[in-house]
Amino acid sequence: MYFSARISIDPSQLTKIERVEPDEMFRKFLHYVTAGATSKKVEHETFTTVSVLQQMNRLFWEIDINNIIRLSHDDIDIYYDKEGKKDDLKDALDAYELTVNDAMSHHFKTLHMVLEHEDNNFVYLIEIDINRIHAVGVYPIEIKVNALMKEFRKREGEDEESVKAKMKTRFSGQDVLDQFVQEQHLAFETFINDLGLRVRKHMKIDDVKIQIDKRVVMPKAKDRKPVFKGRRKNPTREYDPVFDGYHGFGDILLYSFLWSTLLHDHHMHVSDVTLVGDNADVLGSIGAEGIDAGDADLFNADMDFDSIGADSLGDVGGFDAVTDAGADSSWFDFGDIDVGGFDI
Repeated sequence: MYFSARISIDPSQLTKIERVEPDEMFRKFLHYVTAGATSKKVEHETFTTVSVLQQMNRLFWEIDINNIIRLSHDDIDIYYDKEGKKDDLKDALDAYELTVNDAMSHHFKTLHMVLEHEDNNFVYLIEIDINRIHAVGVYPIEIKVNALMKEFRKREGEDEESVKAKMKTRFSGQDVLDQFVQEQHLAFETFINDLGLRVRKHMKIDDVKIQIDKRVVMPKAKDRKPVFKGRRKNPTREYDPVFDGYHGFGDILLYSFLWSTLLHDHHMHVSDVTLVGDNADVLGSIGAEGIDAGDADLFNADMDFDSIGADSLGDVGGFDAVTDAGADSSWFDFGDIDVGGFDI
């Protein structure tokens, strides 16, 4: 399990709404013959990258977040820390100022930042996407925050069994696990709410929306080990950056790949969580009703996930599947069928 949040920000800047033509040749033809009726409206923000970076810099320095991993301008990496350097936010911003000229600052499409942070409870991965051009109604600035529990980090010299041994103390009973998860969730919620307040303090905004949830990884591979494939070119809004393979995150992410197995082995009741695959695709969610993970083949590490179908899911009442999670999650696409208590 890890925690995920999305902070969507609508800055108080002048916005220009324009019509744009479709890219496909056939839709361009339709655009001309229908006098533009097929065009999509998009919003063009008037802020510059420099102004946004200045505001972000003040915000993060105030809460001692100064460790950056990545800074990209229109998918071009201006700064990318592959060695795990510390306190390098200023270095990245200096590199950006030297690289990006005034024209690039005004006419960019996307700006992408990834920062790392630690406190007493979590290792955080903070991803910021700034989109100058976006669909009408979609907020142009989005901050995704993933929080991994420091208590279960794989230390030097430790193996998978060592990590499991640390985890088992929290799985000694349902009450023990529930209290631990509740405490961790509260700590994460406090961090996110504080971040949201500081966004309001340092940025001129019209609105901020915050969404928080708990996530359980459902690995396809039986060895239950993270396999990183690098950042996707076009990640979805639900996509989490912890799967991007940044330096050092394999050791901290390992426990979350073991979590579902321990839930199954200890017959833990699971509720109010989002399930994600090891390719970061959202598979579905378990609501307040919850399920016994020990009775669901979905959580069984000995099962071949490619063979899991409607007849072998076990007791999964209260589970809502996402059947369009993408090509990587076809193993979980059951189509329009009724399997009794399983909502599709």
